[in-house]
Amino acid sequence: MERPGSRSPLSIGMDWAARITTLGLEFVLPTLGGAYLDRYLGTTPLATLIGSVVGFAIGMTQLMKIAKAKP
Repeated sequence: MERPGSRSPLSIGMDWAARITTLGLEFVLPTLGGAYLDRYLGTTPLATLIGSVVGFAIGMTQLMKIAKAKP
C-alpha cells in the first residue's frame, strides 16, 4: 500500500521532464523573439542580442531555483 505523499517514478520523471523543457524554452524563446523582431523591423541583430541576454538571465535564475529546491 502506498503512503499518502509518495509519488510513482513515472510521476517524478514527468515532473523533471517538464522542468527541463521549460528551462530550455526560457533560454531559447527570448532569442527567437529578438530575431523575429529584428527581421520585422529590419534592424541589426540588436534585438537578438538583447533577447539572448534576457533569455540567459531568465534561464539562469530558474536554474538556480531548481538547484535550491528541496527534493
